Amino acid sequence: MAECKQIELPTPLTLSLLRNDRSTLTANEWTLLSNILHAFDEQDPSAQIQSSLDELSLLPPKLRLKSSDTYNMVGQFFTGIQSLIEHSPDLHALPIDARRALTKHNLSSTGAYNGIFLCRELDLYNNSVFLNAASTYYGAEFLMDCSSNSARCDPNGSLIKIMLFVIIFSSNCSIVTFNEKEHTIIISASMDLVRIQNVYVTILWKYLVYLYGFKEAALRFSSLVKNILDVTHMLELMPKNEIHNTMVKTIAIETERVLLAKDETLLSFNF
Repeated sequence: MAECKQIELPTPLTLSLLRNDRSTLTANEWTLLSNILHAFDEQDPSAQIQSSLDELSLLPPKLRLKSSDTYNMVGQFFTGIQSLIEHSPDLHALPIDARRALTKHNLSSTGAYNGIFLCRELDLYNNSVFLNAASTYYGAEFLMDCSSNSARCDPNGSLIKIMLFVIIFSSNCSIVTFNEKEHTIIISASMDLVRIQNVYVTILWKYLVYLYGFKEAALRFSSLVKNILDVTHMLELMPKNEIHNTMVKTIAIETERVLLAKDETLLSFNF
């Protein structure tokens, strides 16, 4: 009778930097990547949104459609981005006018992108309470577009979180509205902004290659960019909604105010 031999399986490669790591991310880039994901998770409003929906589901159907409740939930997609902006050291390194312009132009797109991501994570497009309320104020067709865009988002949520930081510092991810009083050269000529953009895009690309290899990384990176273009187009087609526009504008103004207050605090300490 043949003797059974014990088969030893090879030790799996570690996913950390400690041993056998084949990524091109530097130690500093890994640290920044970790900080990005941690910063997003810290401001993640998912628990509050889910709690609000649970409370609304206990009410009679007619009382679930109050506009204030709906816009408060949607507003949390944008206040989450507000929190990321306020706590970003990179943003505070930019000139005041550049920060103001970034906040004004990018909050709408980043908030919407954050929204379709969180809606997917919370399965809100299959939640009748949310769907009925949101359809009442945003329109059923627009909600269907949101759902379609959400379904096309990368299944790896970490990539979307990193991409949010990329577009926060993008000078070209919003619907262009001409304003002759605004000095757009502040953004386009800012080498600091280009440097920040390069840092986040480089980390995203290296992380993609680390996870999936070059070919799959290229496909996923292209898909992430396409997601942003789809969201921008979706916002352009959104039915006119003054309450929503006022809400986003108010959050942007509040973000600018907080950033300015932090600057004044730092200046007072320096003196």
